[in-house]
Amino acid sequence: MTYALYAWGNFIDEVGLDRDPGWLDAALLRGKRDVVSEGLMIGDTETLRVDGRGTIFTVDGQRVAGRDLVGLDLSSADWHVAQILVATDGTREDALRVMAVVEEDGDYATDTAPQHNPVGVGEVVTLWSDEHGQWDLALVRRAVTG
Repeated sequence: MTYALYAWGNFIDEVGLDRDPGWLDAALLRGKRDVVSEGLMIGDTETLRVDGRGTIFTVDGQRVAGRDLVGLDLSSADWHVAQILVATDGTREDALRVMAVVEEDGDYATDTAPQHNPVGVGEVVTLWSDEHGQWDLALVRRAVTG
């Protein structure tokens, strides 16, 4: 099993980061770099590191993984980031380490038995929501495929 930490929320929409052209950089979508913008942070944490390959976009109403956008011309498409895949080493411990840093900066409600999957991939183990509605995060267990 591997684990992923997804993040989304009003913050990226309100400041326009969900449509920043940096998201479409081929190096990010291929996993060759992991920073979209130095301004992409959750609270006062360090710059959020991103796994662009697994970040989920909405393109013309369809959900698409970043890796599937490499080489596509999206100049006339209606696209935005739906859920950011936070860069981790794929372990539960590393995802929780990142989340511990995030929680130090704010108050988050935690649901350890979620009844829904807002990410749409894997099995959501834990959901976090900040008290101001700016960020939601999900720890997702993913099956390892050969």
